[in-house]
Amino acid sequence: MALEFDINSVPPPLTEIEAALEQAIKARALLRKKNIRFLIYILIIVAAYATFMLTVTIPMLDDPTVLPDFVATVAYFTPYLTFLIFLVGNNLHNRIIERPRKILDTAIPAFQAVSEKEAAEISDCGQRYPEVANYHQQVNTLERPLMRGETEMLLQWVEKRMQEECGLTNGFSI
Repeated sequence: MALEFDINSVPPPLTEIEAALEQAIKARALLRKKNIRFLIYILIIVAAYATFMLTVTIPMLDDPTVLPDFVATVAYFTPYLTFLIFLVGNNLHNRIIERPRKILDTAIPAFQAVSEKEAAEISDCGQRYPEVANYHQQVNTLERPLMRGETEMLLQWVEKRMQEECGLTNGFSI
């Protein structure tokens, strides 16, 4: 999404967050429409392929003396063509619909307000780290609640900071 939370920058105002949430919801609805269209296209391709197989290829395979070279070619390449149709269809679906859907499914909850318990957890982190307290204070100055994306960003920052304090830069090492 275009809106990202960063501890080193000024928190965005509520209007920007609401606009980003609205944009993400519209993009998700557009993806659902694309998904339906994609499903229809794939079903049409599979139906045309199956119709061709049932009406042309299988009757030709029943009598291989008609066109032996064509029958042999069709017999050998039919499984590969079937595999290619499903491979290309799955790849396109994954790239066009699934990846953006997963991004939107994580972005939409990130623009929703957190509960009081989660906000208290961030306040507890702010007692130890002044950067977290400063960010939380900036959010309170804007007179809006913390968003889920902000709490996740702050908790990741705290976790990274704690690892640095313990001497763990890239996770655990033996």
